[in-house]
Amino acid sequence: MSAEKLAAQLEQIVRKRIQEDSLVLPTLPSVVKRINEILQEPEVNLRRAAEVIEQDPVLAARALRAGGTGPGKKATVPEALGRMGPRAVRALLADAAGLKMFVSRDAKIAGAARKLWEHSVAVGNMARDVSALSGYPDSPGAYVAGLLHDLGKYVVMAVLLELERQMTELYNQPWIEFEEWIDVVGRTHRAVGMALAERWQLPDAIAKCIRDSSEYDNSDRSALVNAVCFGNALAKKATLYSGPVDADDVDALVMIGRSLIGVSDDVLKSLTMGLRERVSGLFD
Repeated sequence: MSAEKLAAQLEQIVRKRIQEDSLVLPTLPSVVKRINEILQEPEVNLRRAAEVIEQDPVLAARALRAGGTGPGKKATVPEALGRMGPRAVRALLADAAGLKMFVSRDAKIAGAARKLWEHSVAVGNMARDVSALSGYPDSPGAYVAGLLHDLGKYVVMAVLLELERQMTELYNQPWIEFEEWIDVVGRTHRAVGMALAERWQLPDAIAKCIRDSSEYDNSDRSALVNAVCFGNALAKKATLYSGPVDADDVDALVMIGRSLIGVSDDVLKSLTMGLRERVSGLFD
């Protein structure tokens, strides 16, 4: 089966599950460990819970959905948890801890899953820092927007890992090659991410970042999507990304972002210094 055909079928499956609210999205193994530590405590520390949840894009999106992010409400994890209350947060964490992610037998696919997570956290960090420079009033919200900009990739990845487990463990059949896997994710993730954002009623600003994370909004220098787009380019330039990268395109996005947001050489160096170290190790 070609990557194009597999991608089309996969998108149909995922869209159906999204509409039926039957989508099962496992939690990152490293996050499960930290969640279990919180659940062993007599009372949930909401601040600590927020810090852990903000390390997993899917779990962060679930928290925003559960906490409600309608008009006048900030789209940040701490605010969402505050609206939920300790009991509901504990239930959310317990549910997440019970959904462990299957690790691919293909070392390249397993590595891509790790890089995808590191990329999202890196973009969140960059978007938060860049938003402060551009005058965006909600830096924590910028972090969440950066964290969720590739939300659809996690959904597609989870379903592909589920299919891999079925094919290799239940039917003892070979699985697709890494290059095809990456191609399928690339073809489907944007539409899937938008469908999930709509179904879960994520804030419009976050939905825009999911849709346009590689396009600047020239009409509004301080637009949230600009911080995410710039952060996305910076993370790719630092090779914190899973999949092929067009170096010339990335350089162009960095140059445009510097001009649009107003970032000097010194500030850019300060922004990106130690970026890889800031996200490495958190997965383990």
